[in-house]
Amino acid sequence: MKINHTISEVIVLRSIACLSIVFLHSIGIALSGSNMGTWTTVFFDSLHVLLYFGTPMFIFISEFLVAYSYRNKSLPTNFLRKRFNFIFLPFLCMALFYTIPHANTLENGAVKLFLNAVIGDFHGYFVLIIFQFYLIHTIFHKHLKAWNPKVVLVVAFFINAIYLAFFNFTPPMNIPAGDYIWNRYYWVPFLGWVFYFALGYYCGFYFEAFIEQLRKYKRLVLISPLISSVLLLAFYHSEMISVHSSKRIDLLIHTTIMCFFLFYVAHKMPKIPNLLHTVNQYSFSIYLLHMFFLSFIDFIYPKFPIFTGSVYVLFLFTFSTLGSIFMSYYINKWKYGKYIIGRVNTPMENTTVTNKNTKLKNKKAYTYS
Repeated sequence: MKINHTISEVIVLRSIACLSIVFLHSIGIALSGSNMGTWTTVFFDSLHVLLYFGTPMFIFISEFLVAYSYRNKSLPTNFLRKRFNFIFLPFLCMALFYTIPHANTLENGAVKLFLNAVIGDFHGYFVLIIFQFYLIHTIFHKHLKAWNPKVVLVVAFFINAIYLAFFNFTPPMNIPAGDYIWNRYYWVPFLGWVFYFALGYYCGFYFEAFIEQLRKYKRLVLISPLISSVLLLAFYHSEMISVHSSKRIDLLIHTTIMCFFLFYVAHKMPKIPNLLHTVNQYSFSIYLLHMFFLSFIDFIYPKFPIFTGSVYVLFLFTFSTLGSIFMSYYINKWKYGKYIIGRVNTPMENTTVTNKNTKLKNKKAYTYS
């Protein structure tokens, strides 16, 4: 299989997005299962909200890579088949795996498996979203290439914002499964993420121009995360937007700012830390497996409550991350393991991030698609 070349800053974005998801889930479990002081609770609750950029950032990354990799050539005939084998099949396996605790009866197991695999009723729902965008990319790539990027981005932003605002600010309708749609299912349709797709497409397709804009407005890029974080927390703690998930309307701005900020910081790095390389290699497996390890610790914690407060958060985060990496490493030693848990990203040579004097076309990273 040929290796797809991409730019090395994606290593930083992908690893940070992955770790932010694990960390926010660790915080969520610790907040619900461990006694914390008032100020400690407020601190982690606030951090929890700020970390929600992880999932939408993955949408940005996924489309960025596709747009960048195939901007000057047609999509290969095995484009969807390869992604089905290495992304969707592991998703289905994990949908079954996370059904097991709910399968106390055959009927309950069948219903939960259907919800997991078709509706995305577990944390792996992200895969259903990116596959919608893979299909959209195959259909609209030529049009997106020809359309005015500013117009597309503005239209996509308003569609995305209106969709999220509807579910953020209106109560569930009195319709069949109304509560479930408002609480969970509205996460899956692509309309809730279409702006990140459009942004990723044009940043990848016009990569060199994108980098130049980051350099041009570097001061704004560096200070914006502080501003967006303050606004996000103000909206959250004032309960103007009470939604506690990555489907908040204000995340559209915060995630965009974090993508630009991390991209610029990564672009200026002389070398990517080995830790981020490792997380990047195992990012998909970490994403799929970490909730298993978090749930395991949460199950035994009441029997052995040796950690409390912030120490418990860090323990959950560290144990679930390392546990996911080790499990993925050994499962991938089996030739069919990559179809169950996702394959390990393949390292390439010369992954050092280029500086402003280095030719952009020589940048390389890890294959993921």
